[in-house]
Amino acid sequence: MQHNPHMAKYESIPTPTDPVPTIPESRGVTAASEPDCYRVTDKVHTLPAGLWDSDVVSTYEFINVDNGVFVRIRSPMSVVMESLWLIKETEDGTVEVVEEQVIIASRLLMSTVKSMSESGWKEIHASMLKKAQE
Repeated sequence: MQHNPHMAKYESIPTPTDPVPTIPESRGVTAASEPDCYRVTDKVHTLPAGLWDSDVVSTYEFINVDNGVFVRIRSPMSVVMESLWLIKETEDGTVEVVEEQVIIASRLLMSTVKSMSESGWKEIHASMLKKAQE
């Protein structure tokens, strides 16, 4: 959670009941734990150079799976991002972090959501690797 470069604050919340957090069968993994859910406030830059920033409050769902975690983010205006983060062993015996992401958003918002996702992954991966090495 704390690897998110856009996050301003977060708080734990009870698991939602409508809809109940689940992993889609199409992802090919099953839950290894109950979901952990949070209300997260992200700082979204809607214009360059911080000229017009917005606070976006979303619900984050984390579900552990074998060798990784499934994360669903439900944001205002029906934006949903689902990420499956897996640790996989490569042919040479090293390991890598693999992210498979699905974004659901209106055409109007898709470019903004994709841009935020694509701009943050390097920081997220670097932060995760640093934490894993501690």
